[in-house]
Amino acid sequence: MRDRIEKVWQKTRFFVNSQPFHEGLKITIAVLIPVLMFTFFGQLHHGVTFGIGSIIASTPDLVGPYRERRQSLFINVIVIFAMSMLTRILPFSDFFLGLFMAFFSFAACMLTVFGIRAMGIGASCLLALFFSLTLTHESSHPITEALLLTAGAIWYMIFVLVLRYMRPYRVSQQVLAECAYKIGSLLRIKADFFDANTAIAKTHKQVIQINMVLNQRQENVREVLFSAATEKQFASYQYKQLTFIFATLMELFERINASHHDYYQIREKYGHTKVYQVIPELLISCAQELERLTTPISLLKSPKNAIQFTGLWDNAYAEIIALEKQEGGTTIVLKKILVNIRYVMQKIREVHRILSKSEEVHDHSELIAHKERFFRQRTFSWPILQAHLNLKSPIFRHSLRVAIVMLIAFVITKALPIFFPDYIALTKHSFWIYITIIVILRPGFSLSKQRSIDRLKGSFLGGLLGLLSIFLITNSYVLLGLMLVYMLLTFTFLRSKYVYGSFFLTAFFLIAYYFFTGVDDFGILLLKERLLDTVIGCVLCFLSFHLILPTWESDSVKSYLKNVVQSNVHFLSICFRKLSGDHIDIADYKVARKEIYLSLAELNALNERILNEPIYQRPFTKELNDFSIFTHQLISYAMAFTHMIDHRSTSNFHDEHERLMNKILLKLKKTYALFETDLLEILPLKSSVSRSHVLDQSDELLIKEQLQLMLGLVEKLYHNSLDISLLAKRSL
Repeated sequence: MRDRIEKVWQKTRFFVNSQPFHEGLKITIAVLIPVLMFTFFGQLHHGVTFGIGSIIASTPDLVGPYRERRQSLFINVIVIFAMSMLTRILPFSDFFLGLFMAFFSFAACMLTVFGIRAMGIGASCLLALFFSLTLTHESSHPITEALLLTAGAIWYMIFVLVLRYMRPYRVSQQVLAECAYKIGSLLRIKADFFDANTAIAKTHKQVIQINMVLNQRQENVREVLFSAATEKQFASYQYKQLTFIFATLMELFERINASHHDYYQIREKYGHTKVYQVIPELLISCAQELERLTTPISLLKSPKNAIQFTGLWDNAYAEIIALEKQEGGTTIVLKKILVNIRYVMQKIREVHRILSKSEEVHDHSELIAHKERFFRQRTFSWPILQAHLNLKSPIFRHSLRVAIVMLIAFVITKALPIFFPDYIALTKHSFWIYITIIVILRPGFSLSKQRSIDRLKGSFLGGLLGLLSIFLITNSYVLLGLMLVYMLLTFTFLRSKYVYGSFFLTAFFLIAYYFFTGVDDFGILLLKERLLDTVIGCVLCFLSFHLILPTWESDSVKSYLKNVVQSNVHFLSICFRKLSGDHIDIADYKVARKEIYLSLAELNALNERILNEPIYQRPFTKELNDFSIFTHQLISYAMAFTHMIDHRSTSNFHDEHERLMNKILLKLKKTYALFETDLLEILPLKSSVSRSHVLDQSDELLIKEQLQLMLGLVEKLYHNSLDISLLAKRSL
């Protein structure tokens, strides 16, 4: 019971100090301050318009490099001003207004070509358009409304930049803490390999999924921490702490993933022993210690508790020795596992000591020496956009689909008051249909389907929560406080967990309009309208994906597989050249390792999306899942292989090693040819030396064994890829 309470308290502290919660708090405060000030002077409506401008401005304000955030905020202010002014000053007829909306919907969606931040600017453009059309107050001049919306965006930009100036490392601390927390989750999943009640195949899949999330967290840390790092910043003690912790966590992450074994054989051979039960306890203990450090990392404060796994490792080692004496056999695989766990414990202790300031921070200036190589350069140019202006581009098809659906939605909003005059004519908030479309409709069917379900579920349940809050709470101050809590949770979850964000948004929206109108039955009326608009938007999105230029995730599977195989070849070539005696820059190795994990993470994300597509569009889901597992095992073996080379004198190698390495690379090249007609270039390995200069026999056999394991996995990858290629052709 005590452990459960501690776990809940720990998760609560982590959530309160997390980046999503602080983003939600930041947006809430940025919106509340001007609304309260305008309300004080009796101008509530102007305050609401000002606050909506701040909300729209927050759309592209995503985690990332400070320079990019600043530029996107400035561009966003210009976009909001231009759109709100155009919408109000141009003399539109209904016909031209519909075309105007369709054109800008297409243009805004095409910005997705330049990345997620540009997509956020496009969404801001459309939000400014919708709110300008539907929230104009009769007593206010249209130009005044447009200027207030723009002023709200300017206020949000200034507010964010001031916060960043006051606490320059806050976001870095938070994303680093999230990364540490997910590594702890990875250790917990690894412990399941030693749980007799858990299927090993299921655990393999969970390891791949958590690695997908971890790679995104690592990218966030790299972008926030290193993209704009200067020598002056790096000299500060806080920055040194953060870079040391990040470097330590990356070493920890690499060792955990390099520790791969035949868990089926281990379970069969040692599943009945006591030491088999001690190993998962050790891993969970390490995970708990790492999770306890997340709050100190997010605050850069000394941990309150000392490390608690002291002595556990010695007990486990004693159990292994006792097992050897009892059964008289070798337990080398269990000893290897314990050695890796000891390394994990050592790294956790290092993070604990650096937070406690009981150890000098080592110099990690090499982390920023090649920092540009670790980021995907974002360039904004006409040729990039022009390359997507054709029906082969999924982004172009998506943009065209959104434009057509928006035009249909516009016609529906004009016709709805005729058929539903009782409450549509009263509230006139038809922008919910448009917002539903831009929120739900995505280039891929899977994500659109999931967001449709989340929005319907969140709108219905959130509406019930809002109505219950209005009818059961009679004290206006308590209801106002509850509304602010809902508002905070809305902006906290809207990006990370959309179903919760939609849930709290609906409840917050109903209570807010109840305060504005003071009409008792207005909440029910408003909920009916929101649900109707949401249903209409979801139905339009669903039909559009089947009828208007359909794009299926499974159509792009070959390009994703090609990228994974290409990354495999690049990473293994570097590992093999290292064995052959070539000088390998550590930055080359790290960049190759990063690329292979990113390509595998993208493939796993694609696989998850394909599972939500119609069954006739996914004939190879099992094979795709096997491909991910084989690739992850190959990466683990390659990293373990490299680690072994680093700890042995391997300036020369055997001609048999050269034969195996070339065979592995050629088989991968053959696999690549299944998905791409262009030839894949492979750098030749350094020639092996004569037999008189080979390594000692134990090293030679160990390296040969590792290479044979990798060759076996590459053979499986080839046959698996062949199956996928044949099934993909058959489904066409």
